[in-house]
Amino acid sequence: MNHVIRGQDISDTWKQSVVYLLQHQNSSYNLVAEIENPTKDDPVLRKELNNVLDSLRDQRVETVANTIFPAEFEIDPTNRPDFYNRFIRFYPQLRNIPENARGTYFGRLVCWGFENGSNFNQLEKTIEKLLQVRLGRNRIRVRYEIGIYDPMRDYDSDMGFPCLSFISVKIRGNSIDMTAIYRNQFFVQKAYGNYLGLGRLLEFMARHSGFEVGKLTCIATHAHLGNTNKESLLKIRELCASVEQMYLDF
Repeated sequence: MNHVIRGQDISDTWKQSVVYLLQHQNSSYNLVAEIENPTKDDPVLRKELNNVLDSLRDQRVETVANTIFPAEFEIDPTNRPDFYNRFIRFYPQLRNIPENARGTYFGRLVCWGFENGSNFNQLEKTIEKLLQVRLGRNRIRVRYEIGIYDPMRDYDSDMGFPCLSFISVKIRGNSIDMTAIYRNQFFVQKAYGNYLGLGRLLEFMARHSGFEVGKLTCIATHAHLGNTNKESLLKIRELCASVEQMYLDF
């Protein structure tokens, strides 16, 4: 059974999703999170969540976001080739880290086929197709798909990378919307950073193709609260208290 969460921004959507999982034994199938403003979040909430993640010795929100969109490599926001090249030069070092043996999300966006030396840039090709619409060369709204899951490399993967399987971009008026499919998503450890990284990726694509930023939809075909202890769970409940009370009042 599907359940749809509709939030105004990243923070609102994350809190609503966490509360839903807390009320459903920490797990759900086909949890759909729709984020109206995917480039906005509450910095205070993000800081508090980072404190929880630090206590659990997990990756911080920004670290998770950077696996999808490594913002530190974008020195000149008008220069896409420089951004790609900075990342590509560093990518072999990232691949030497054991947990990156199969790659990173952004690596699969801009260096698909890295293992074979092809480095096909799916992200740039998608932006070029979107630009064709802005230039009046076609009117197709639904041909902007980016693969993450690689059936040749990932067929025997049990857990871990890649949890994000697929990204689809659609044109809606003057905006572009993004839908991301996750086979599994942990909401304490990963979801906030996932939303932040995908929102930055969507903003990048919109900025360079002449569109406005639309909605972000994340579909967790399996959603789980994640790994917590008693102390961290109490803190997570505290961070989401206003939403949890709203549901109880309703």
